[in-house]
Amino acid sequence: MQAIRGRVGQYKILAQHDSLRPYLAPQINYSKDTLFEMLERYDCLYLKPIVGMDIITINKIQEVFHITTTIHSFEATERETVYELIQKEVNNRRYLIQPQINEKFMAIRNYRRFITVQKRGLNWRVTASTKQSNHFQEYIIYSSQRASIQKIALLAAEQLGKYYSECEAIVVEVSFNRMGTFYITDSFLHFSVSKWNQYQSLEYLMPKTDLLTAATFQSFLQTYPLIFLKPCNGQQGKGIIKVQNVNSICYEIHMGRQKWVIQGIQPVYEHIRELAPIEDNYIIQQGIELATIKNYFTDIRVMTNKDQSDWQVTGKAVKVAGPHFFVTNAAQAVLPLELALKHSSIQPIHHPSLEKKIDKACLMAANLLDQPAERTIIGFDVGVTDYGQIWIIEGNYVPDMSLIYRLNDPLQYENILKINVNHST
Repeated sequence: MQAIRGRVGQYKILAQHDSLRPYLAPQINYSKDTLFEMLERYDCLYLKPIVGMDIITINKIQEVFHITTTIHSFEATERETVYELIQKEVNNRRYLIQPQINEKFMAIRNYRRFITVQKRGLNWRVTASTKQSNHFQEYIIYSSQRASIQKIALLAAEQLGKYYSECEAIVVEVSFNRMGTFYITDSFLHFSVSKWNQYQSLEYLMPKTDLLTAATFQSFLQTYPLIFLKPCNGQQGKGIIKVQNVNSICYEIHMGRQKWVIQGIQPVYEHIRELAPIEDNYIIQQGIELATIKNYFTDIRVMTNKDQSDWQVTGKAVKVAGPHFFVTNAAQAVLPLELALKHSSIQPIHHPSLEKKIDKACLMAANLLDQPAERTIIGFDVGVTDYGQIWIIEGNYVPDMSLIYRLNDPLQYENILKINVNHST
């Protein structure tokens, strides 16, 4: 069974299940009339596009409407003004209105969690729970309701998985409060290329990673001196943001060739929300100080192929980033591993064992990523530190073969092609 992606389609699928229907937060198509109706009944509304993350929040506090988008904040005292401001943000796109369910208990605060459920073989399992806020009360309330919330999230993923057969992970957003009430407020589909989906399988081979929220941003930035923000479905290094702790209060933001230095975690986060493409889900990842060649960052593309039922490493190429870039997608040079090691910042004591460790990590990763679906080729980007630590950065299911070709090593290139041809026949 297949279904159209988007919030409306997913809501209809979930509503078909008798056990899920009571846990679905109500939603209604956005219009001037429905907006006014909801503003009369609720003090908090979420306006969500059919597809995307450009969410608008309206909070009514002491007869003043506070409107918040991913970039801007407004205030208004009249419903007509609220509508006019929102129309400028909506910009002819189709939106839904979803109220916060606290009609009888306006003083009760709602919290949100993102429950990740991944498909392994024919079964689904809960693999992660991401906080939206760092309130201690949120932790206490969620802990008391964890089993019930995860059970409903698992059931929702199983229901959606029947219709989105190629989906490998689903993130279910759940809103809950101290009264024991919780609702499914959103769901997000992650397919094979999603970096968040890959992390569910490769957690112990990759740097620490989570979904990007205000809570995870604060926690990561307080824990790690360097972090990366990446779009879940990004390619070729587009949209990646580097944030580095300069001192106790200043942080350097680096995107493409541009840099900013900003004081304070909250101002940094607000600036990043302006930079990040809001239609994409983002992950936040522990930063790894990659080894360099002449002060240019490097990583290693490792080609793995499945011959019959066994995975094998068939090629390697070291990519050297261009000037002022921290990603190697637009590599200024591609080198054989042996030559790159001689000129790299990796300490010589680690050179003899490095290639075997890289092969072992990539073969382990290939077998893990091969379980949800039959794959025949995966190109891994591997990061190595000066101290010989190895990290899988991501796997590419349609890897760029030109990297191997640029090595001017016909044997490696032909070996990869030979295995793929044999497998396809």
